[in-house]
Amino acid sequence: MVMVPTVSVSQEDSMESGKAIMERQTARRAPASMTQILESLFASINLAKDLTTKCRGRALELTDDEMQIIIQDLDNVIGNICDHLGSIPASALGSNAYTDVADRPNRRSVYDSDMPRLVDSLRGMYHESHEFGGQMFNSLPEVTEYVEPLYDGFFCPLTNEVMTDPVITEGGMTYDRRAIEEHFEKSADSSEPVCCPFTKMPLQSKAVMSNASLKSVIAEWRRRNEAMRIRIARTALSLSTTEAMVLEAIHELKLLAKLRGKNKELMHKIGVTKFLSRLLDNHNAQIRRDALELLCLLVDDEEGKDIIGKTKAIARTIKLLSSNTTDERHAAISFLLELSESQLLLENIGSTAGSILILTTMKINDSDDPTAAEKSRAVLKNLEKCSKNIKYMAESGYLEPLLSHLVEGPEEVQMEMVSYLSELVLEQELTIDVTKSTSEILIKLVCSCNTVVHKAALNVLVQLSSHHPNSKVLIEAGAVLVMIEELFTRKIDDEPVSYKAKAATVLANIVESGIDPDTTVVNKEGHVFSSKYCIYNFVHMLKCFMPDDLNLSIIRLLLALTAFAKPLDVMVSVVRENHRGHAIVELMNSPMQALSIAATRLLITLSAHIGHTIAERLCKTQGQPGRLVKSISHAGHVTERHAASVTLLSRLPHRNISLNLGLVQEGAVPVILNGIDEMQNGATRTSRYAAPYMEGLVGSLVRLTTTLYNPTVLKAAKDYSLASVLTELLTGAAGSGEVQRLAAVGLENLSYQSIRLSQLLPEEDPRPKKKTILKRLMDSRVHGNKASQRHICPVHGGVCSTVTTFCLLEAGSVEGLLGCLENDSPRVVEAALGALCTLLDDRVNVERSVFALAKLDAVRRVLGALRRHRENVVWHKCFCLVEKFLMYGNDRCVREVTGDRTLPTALVSAFHKGDAGAKKAAEGILTRLHKMPDYSATYLSVEI
Repeated sequence: MVMVPTVSVSQEDSMESGKAIMERQTARRAPASMTQILESLFASINLAKDLTTKCRGRALELTDDEMQIIIQDLDNVIGNICDHLGSIPASALGSNAYTDVADRPNRRSVYDSDMPRLVDSLRGMYHESHEFGGQMFNSLPEVTEYVEPLYDGFFCPLTNEVMTDPVITEGGMTYDRRAIEEHFEKSADSSEPVCCPFTKMPLQSKAVMSNASLKSVIAEWRRRNEAMRIRIARTALSLSTTEAMVLEAIHELKLLAKLRGKNKELMHKIGVTKFLSRLLDNHNAQIRRDALELLCLLVDDEEGKDIIGKTKAIARTIKLLSSNTTDERHAAISFLLELSESQLLLENIGSTAGSILILTTMKINDSDDPTAAEKSRAVLKNLEKCSKNIKYMAESGYLEPLLSHLVEGPEEVQMEMVSYLSELVLEQELTIDVTKSTSEILIKLVCSCNTVVHKAALNVLVQLSSHHPNSKVLIEAGAVLVMIEELFTRKIDDEPVSYKAKAATVLANIVESGIDPDTTVVNKEGHVFSSKYCIYNFVHMLKCFMPDDLNLSIIRLLLALTAFAKPLDVMVSVVRENHRGHAIVELMNSPMQALSIAATRLLITLSAHIGHTIAERLCKTQGQPGRLVKSISHAGHVTERHAASVTLLSRLPHRNISLNLGLVQEGAVPVILNGIDEMQNGATRTSRYAAPYMEGLVGSLVRLTTTLYNPTVLKAAKDYSLASVLTELLTGAAGSGEVQRLAAVGLENLSYQSIRLSQLLPEEDPRPKKKTILKRLMDSRVHGNKASQRHICPVHGGVCSTVTTFCLLEAGSVEGLLGCLENDSPRVVEAALGALCTLLDDRVNVERSVFALAKLDAVRRVLGALRRHRENVVWHKCFCLVEKFLMYGNDRCVREVTGDRTLPTALVSAFHKGDAGAKKAAEGILTRLHKMPDYSATYLSVEI
């Protein structure tokens, strides 16, 4: 133990006093033996080290040359002493009696001897020599103790621990301040005088004096000891021989990092911080977790964060956020939270793959792990300080920060945020539920004179308006008024027309959402969407020389308005009065597929109201209807454009001879038949547009059957045997019920022409001509062949055929039409009944027609249709057929009709509830069944 006399020690002489104490202490132990020599050498070494450190600390008070000389001399002395010690052979000592010099009382250990044994790799790490006899170290601190020994004078006699604040009592003994003060407090309760706890000598005063010199020496030793412990732990990490070694090294470093900031600086300097980042990939979860905890301590300063930023620690930490172990996950998020406090690392963290996505997921799933959710929320809040991270968050679906900065940030931040949001909506489709405050900011930015911001805000509004629930908020925020102004009145030099297209797109999206166009105000004058002002301006903006995007948006807007009665009527009026149909027709030829389809669909909608106007305009447009015919044909795959084009042809008025003649002349019939053939073969049925395409093809074919009075159209119908084609389409395998209905309608039209086209046999001349035997023989053969080829139709009374007269009996269409009567669709049944009724027309032989139909079981099928359907049109036509069966049918046919139990009920229902036609037809049958009086009978008046 160091005995300190009771002298006053000032702070100025602290270093000199420390030297004097150590010199006197060494001088009292004369080197009389080898052991004392070694002790003196060790003491000198330590003193030399102290002096070197003190000199470095006072470097500013000395000249450069003097300082360098002192330091060089001291280093040489230390080097010589070490060399001499190392040169002493073990044999000179005679035995191992002196190898335990380090364990002599001049130094002591503060570490337990039962600590976990370190691996043999650290055996004699810095002093593995014969002097130490191959000493085995049980822990890292023990290794440090051999390098930086402890002196007895450092220990407090009361606590037996190294003193923190050594003080000198009146008796000249040195104690730790806290220990001696506690001793004095305990003695105060006793009646006995105060004594020195070690010497038991009475003390006149409890006053103590700080031993500044010893305190300085101990402090220096502590710093030196801690630095050595750090280096040894760093060496242990580098070796990483076992997991136990790594864990102990990390534990040692954690203790040292908590002691003082200088230790952290040293750890940064010698590469501990950098090395720890590599341990985050270790297979041992405990090592990864301890490494994260140590890193949390080391990165509380900017230097540590800077080092981490140059490693892969951030990416590895992000990976550990998904760990299945709660402790490891918490350690990772805590480390990331510490890193996010640095402005320099914010972008690095945010740009790391998966970081934002994982953090937002942790924040959302707060019920699973509240601690991680809270810290992830704090990390995300810190990351918002970097504007780029806000964009990364939005890309990961976390839009709140971007929208928050857009609303609450200063003007420059708002511009930056709207630019980010614009880029985002162009890269991916986002569903954003917008608030009124956000909408107002965006609309304000649309009105900005900054073209970049103006464009970005429009892009965002386009995307927001595409999400229909946002429409009401946008309208309340004034979006419609601004967009109308942008479209109609806003004019800025060199402003791209594309801005108008975006404004029109916003308006189209809003109208498509289902808002009421009759109440939505579009300008300060009070006009609404359905007003003639709006629709007139929309229609007149359609021009072929305008950008396709603008035309597309306006047509979308007009299409959306056609869903409402009032704007549709206004639109029809504007198009008819101002002859604007040609602009829409010309836009069908646009190379932009979406525009072509939209224009075609608008014409389809308007065709029900101004069909003839559109048809005439179509025929007068250059290249039409040839282009429309070409757009019907496809190469193996049916697209929306094919379906729209053929649907338009089928919807335009069927009896328009100009269009029908143009289609025939442009070769539409073979194109249509080829398409039908491919559809029936199943080559193109996989397309989502296959059904409307097939219906359009059949409808386009049927339209030609309405103008058979034209020789050109009639010739095409005969050349391509339309009766056979339509008959094949009656089967369910041909497509939808609409296809069957259209085929039945087409056969009805053809059947009406059979009466006119059926040819009577020419009458023979009664006067016989003289012929040679050879001539008679040849004529008999010719007449015999003609007689066999000619077949007299029992219904039409002439020569009929499928090709030339379109006879339903010859074409075998009746069976297909009767099969359609079992269809669930009343429209299909009505069309089939209409075609069958042509065979019972007054201009044909009705009796034979009824006989032919009865043979095909028509009576049962007609009555079955009457039972299944209660529509007026079906009633009317069924009753017409039933009446003919009763009038011209044989007994069996009449019995089948009158024996049906449901017929009277159907007749009564039709008579009570049917329209005028159904009621009249029912009345006729009831009269024949003697259920009603016959009002057509003539009564003679008798005079009395």
